[in-house]
Amino acid sequence: MSLLRLVCEHFVAPADAARPVPNQGFGSAGEDPEEACAAIDPRTPPGVALLCGPADASPLGAALGLVLARRHRSAAVVVCLWSGERAPRAAWRAPALPAARRLALGLLARGHDARGAGRLVTVSLPADRDEAATAARRVAAAAASAGGLPTVLALGGPRVAAFDELLAEQDLVVVATRSGAAPALARLAVEGLAAEAVCTCACEVPGAPQARALAEAGLLLLPSARRALAGPIGAMS
Repeated sequence: MSLLRLVCEHFVAPADAARPVPNQGFGSAGEDPEEACAAIDPRTPPGVALLCGPADASPLGAALGLVLARRHRSAAVVVCLWSGERAPRAAWRAPALPAARRLALGLLARGHDARGAGRLVTVSLPADRDEAATAARRVAAAAASAGGLPTVLALGGPRVAAFDELLAEQDLVVVATRSGAAPALARLAVEGLAAEAVCTCACEVPGAPQARALAEAGLLLLPSARRALAGPIGAMS
């Protein structure tokens, strides 16, 4: 398999299905996030999806969760994490605040792999893509019933058809690439999602280890992380 095909399947088109999707009036590539999303009514509760590499799903998903928590003044935010066959690495996490702790315990009781950290509740989805999509829906429903809590769907693996409907239901889909990646990669990904997602934007993955660690721990966003996430933060405004 060529490198170009691997890149395209990871961000642009599902590897196991390629079907045309009619344009539903969502923002298109080339528009600023604010302009592309201006005519879209926000869903309740708010939801953001993330497409990135496997190693970046956990820290970047947590960072977006912290942005949502602050913007919506939420007591807790749920981050659903999927990395394909790759198991999430262990990371130090801050003690969960009361709302996050209660929700994590409730999700554990329902059979989900959930853990709290600060205001974040991270749920590791099953490796199987169809099971993961079903679990993500159930977790989102639990978050909604717990007071309309925001959710982040962090996909750190190849984009597959099982997640297409979930992506189309989000307020924002963020495509994150590493520093030095070809600009065309993010552009192709945004173009491929424009017909399916309410709003799309691209950003660069924060590279500083300290910024990544503090976000993943559920503590705070350092200025370097905020600069890297300027596009998504602006789109959420």
